[in-house]
Amino acid sequence: MNEIIGIARSLIPTRVETTVGAITGMLGTILSILFGEWTNALQSLAVFIFIDYITGVMAAYMQPSAELSSDKGLRGLVKKLALMTFVVFAHWLDNAVGQSVFCTLVVYVLLGTEGLSITENLGRCGVPIPDGIRDKLKQLAHEKNGHTGEAVK
Repeated sequence: MNEIIGIARSLIPTRVETTVGAITGMLGTILSILFGEWTNALQSLAVFIFIDYITGVMAAYMQPSAELSSDKGLRGLVKKLALMTFVVFAHWLDNAVGQSVFCTLVVYVLLGTEGLSITENLGRCGVPIPDGIRDKLKQLAHEKNGHTGEAVK
C-alpha cells in the first residue's frame, strides 16, 4: 500500500514543475497567436537568425581591429527582434486579407538576407568563400551602401 501511495505522490507535479509548465504553456500560446502555424520556413528563419548572431560575434572576435561590445551585441539582438516583429506583422496582414502571401514573402526575403550575413561573417572568420560568392557579396554590399554599377574589387 505504501508503494502505491509513493507512486501516486510522484505523479503529482511539484511547485517548480507547475510553474515551468505554466510559463512554457503561456509562451507557446503567445507564439502561436503571434506567428500562426510554425512552418519549416519559419523554423529555418529562427535557426538562421541564431546562426547569424553567433557568427557575428565570432567575426567580431576574429578581427583584431574590432572589439566585442555588449552595446553592439544588444543592438544586434534588438535588430533580430525587429526582424521577428516584421514576420508577426506579415502574418497578421495575411490574416486581414485571408491569404498566406505576405508572411511567406517576408520569411523568404529574411532567409536570403540572413544567409548573406552568415556568409559574410564566416568570411570574416577566415572561412574560404568561393570567388563567385565573394564577388556577389561585394556587389550586394556596394549596392546596400547606395552605390550602383559594378562592385569595387
